[in-house]
Amino acid sequence: MDAREHILETAISLFYSRGCKAVTMDEIASEAGISKRTLYEHFSDKEALLEAGIQWWNKKAQDAMEVITKEAENTLDILLRVHHFQSEQMVKMSIDLISDIKKYYPQVFKNSVLASREQHRHRTKAFLLRGQAEGIFRADINIDLINDLLELMFYMIHDNNKALVQKYSYEEFFRCTTICFVRGISTEKGLNYMEQHYGKKKRYDNTM
Repeated sequence: MDAREHILETAISLFYSRGCKAVTMDEIASEAGISKRTLYEHFSDKEALLEAGIQWWNKKAQDAMEVITKEAENTLDILLRVHHFQSEQMVKMSIDLISDIKKYYPQVFKNSVLASREQHRHRTKAFLLRGQAEGIFRADINIDLINDLLELMFYMIHDNNKALVQKYSYEEFFRCTTICFVRGISTEKGLNYMEQHYGKKKRYDNTM
């Protein structure tokens, strides 16, 4: 790992656990074991570091999702694993991070956060359409509406309802959103697959 990547990893770890407003460049330099001057040689300010860090993290998440896609047995397995992974990351994230970025760094929010969400939205729609073609998801569902609802569950709840995120455990959150929701749009073939495989928790372990 080179110096720049080490800084990004350190910064994202701090931003992720505490939100970006509370973390200073001094703290990042100290945690990374470098001088503040060295930090500024790589990144002009905290906004530049935050944007680079989010892009670095998104690339790691994308790599993890590619592994999931290769290992999964079918589209339903892919969708469950991907949304498990995403839900796990969001539930562990500081409840202030996204609101901090949106409020204090709106351009970073637009360039990195919203861009990442749009990419995920396109992937999810592709998985849903593929699932219909495989006979796993019902043919009579509105794919765009389903995609909108999934997006609301995983983003709007975390963005706008801190009490809900704090109240429920990750397992409750995942089971009562994705699992129940996906069962509702699955065909008998999809339901049978879920009955046979969902109990194997290892299928949905974190890939990163």
